[in-house]
Amino acid sequence: MLEYFQTQIEDTTDTAEHAEPVEHEEHLECFFYSEAEAADRLGIHRTTLRSLALAGKAPVEPIPLTEHRRVYRRIDIHRLAGIEP
Repeated sequence: MLEYFQTQIEDTTDTAEHAEPVEHEEHLECFFYSEAEAADRLGIHRTTLRSLALAGKAPVEPIPLTEHRRVYRRIDIHRLAGIEP
């Protein structure tokens, strides 16, 4: 996440006045996969990934959003699945 903020630090004084507001959720979608998307990219079923995550044995570390919802870092999924970023 730190890399994201570092790339956003630019001299935007002349464009700041004309910039369109961007929804926070839209930015997060490019960095994270939902549980279903992550499982699809890894070639396993969503419930399998959920079971592994709950047991602490997931192939990539989940980020819990709520008690029942987790997301996975896109870069971790790509690395594990052998997908070029």
